[in-house]
Amino acid sequence: MQGVAKGIHRIVFYACFIGMVVVLLMMLLTTFDVIGRSIFTRPIPGTFEITEYMLVIIVLFGIAYAQQTGRHVRVELFADKLPPSGQIVLDSIFTLVAFVFFLLVAWQGWEGGFYALHVKTASDILRIPSYPFEFLIAVGAFLLSLELLLKLITSVKSLSTGMDKKEMPE
Repeated sequence: MQGVAKGIHRIVFYACFIGMVVVLLMMLLTTFDVIGRSIFTRPIPGTFEITEYMLVIIVLFGIAYAQQTGRHVRVELFADKLPPSGQIVLDSIFTLVAFVFFLLVAWQGWEGGFYALHVKTASDILRIPSYPFEFLIAVGAFLLSLELLLKLITSVKSLSTGMDKKEMPE
């Protein structure tokens, strides 16, 4: 199990790295677009479209890493009042719901990718095909689902061994 978890963590890290590179490229594109618009009165055509597609990569390739490192925002007003085992049960329920939700997002991203490929949808100005980005939605959601599954397995194990929530790895 540890080897599988390490493999998933490594894949998620590399996906996040790709997202970071895309953020850098998006910043450069936006900077050059602003310079071109301000100084030369010639903006880069299609910057808005390219930025939209880049955001898909940034968000969905970074969200699994945020789950892996425990960086998502959590509100624990109610959960803090529960005993440690109750907190783990509640956390497991929400993790299971999120796991199912993102599996559905992955499935629909996959279906949407094949649909976009079939009907040949593309962006308005640059005519960039949308199907690769639909498939990237599926990949990012699937990676998040894997991270959620690992967390769920850890939560169930800790519940069965009686481990305190504070002792659980994120």
